[in-house]
Amino acid sequence: MKYAITHAVRFAAAAPVWEHHCELRVAPSSTPHQTVRDLAVTIEPEAEVRTYRDGFENTVIAFDLMAPHEKASATVRAVVETTLANPFDFPQIAPASERTWIADTLNAQPRLWEYLLHRSPAAPPLASLGEIEVPGRDPGKPLLVALQAVVEWSAAYFELAETVVPTTTLAEALKAETVAAHALAHLLISVARAWGAPARFVRGYRDPSYTEDDAEQTLHAWAEVLVPGAGWRGLDPCTGLVTNDTYVTVATGRDSLDCPPVRSACKGGSSKLEQASTVAVRGDQ
Repeated sequence: MKYAITHAVRFAAAAPVWEHHCELRVAPSSTPHQTVRDLAVTIEPEAEVRTYRDGFENTVIAFDLMAPHEKASATVRAVVETTLANPFDFPQIAPASERTWIADTLNAQPRLWEYLLHRSPAAPPLASLGEIEVPGRDPGKPLLVALQAVVEWSAAYFELAETVVPTTTLAEALKAETVAAHALAHLLISVARAWGAPARFVRGYRDPSYTEDDAEQTLHAWAEVLVPGAGWRGLDPCTGLVTNDTYVTVATGRDSLDCPPVRSACKGGSSKLEQASTVAVRGDQ
């Protein structure tokens, strides 16, 4: 699948600000299952744009606005081609051998340990969530199948929030009347790590068919788990799907705090800028 993506970020301050430093993680990167064919960035007021890869291999767009200003905007346009048509097309590993496969992979790629050992308020130890009784690991089922059962359980147990909910601790987020996608992704990460599998948080875009009536998109969130025989595979708690070529990865991290869409700091009359984003995704076979 090929997607044309436009992501606009607007800043507004109550009084002039200056020495405004910004980092954006809203542009896709090339990965084993997607290729960025084009990337263009426009900044208003005009500024020099720097792009680089951070420690998690995410594309970072950075710029500085030194002169006083009350408004600013950044528009990122990208064309990306995705190729993971069938996420289940990989060599099957017997459930009894999956732990060995994960151990061998961790030994071969030591940096993957941070996706297994990391703990934070956003993705805490599973035992710290108290009353929530997550389905247990069935050792007779493959890891991916067992995690799909957790996704199905979470869809029945929690009511999904229709809007983005401010970031909070996972324990607090799961007690709310509605739970946002990023919290359910963090829950799945905590479950996978408790079962001994590396897992990471993902932000990205989805095919327009996932939204109704051409509704304005926001960056979506899901989890990826290191699946024996396959490597990284994504699970979307909102749709119940194992992610495929209708998903575009933008940024990954140990949790959501590693890959914020916008980081911004400035001097002047407003210590906190108001931010608003518009995302348009167009799919083309």
